[in-house]
Amino acid sequence: MPHPDWYYDDLRQVGLDFEDPTLVERYDRAQNTSLKAERALVARLAPPRGGIAAEFGCGTGALAVALAELCETVHAIDISASMLAVTERRAARAGQRNLAPQRAGFLSFALPDASLDLATSKYAFHHLPDFWKAAALARLHRALKPGGRLYLADVVFACEPAGIPAAVEGWIGWMTRETGYSRDEVATHVRDEHSTFDWILQGLVERAGFRILDFTHDGTVYGELLAEKL
Repeated sequence: MPHPDWYYDDLRQVGLDFEDPTLVERYDRAQNTSLKAERALVARLAPPRGGIAAEFGCGTGALAVALAELCETVHAIDISASMLAVTERRAARAGQRNLAPQRAGFLSFALPDASLDLATSKYAFHHLPDFWKAAALARLHRALKPGGRLYLADVVFACEPAGIPAAVEGWIGWMTRETGYSRDEVATHVRDEHSTFDWILQGLVERAGFRILDFTHDGTVYGELLAEKL
């Protein structure tokens, strides 16, 4: 169904161009991707065995593959064809045949209403401005079954606005030391992408019709949120 001319194009790359296979490979290394860690996350999220899950912004697919070990179907959704190709190769190596790849974003995915037991997203939601985060959360709410759960992990600033310079410089320093990303690449995230404050994210989630079950923050810029559809 065509969108109106004012609708946000969520298939457009924001920040780094993850259609570039070289950047995709670097991303996998920088994120320290571990199937073991993702299995531990799945155990913590505890989706119903044989349920239906979707991973939005699935990246290189480790969480989607871990979910597929428990769920009947996992929709692996990403705007990058290169990321989806890596995800499909990872699933094939793991012998998983129940992944359903879809090249789409939070505003363009196609899933039936009330079809998901669990929706997850790690470090992708910041690609949307806050206005469109609200629209995306409404779509996720519709896609989840009553009582279905939403898990978001992302770059989320816990500081007051006056603390932005210290928070950003501290994060840039940590990223350049620990991940191999350059200052320019991390600065691009802050300048051109749309990471928000923790209080804004929580408010958007609640306004969309979710009840927040847990919100944790590492005190710098990384937050995790688990919510349930009311």
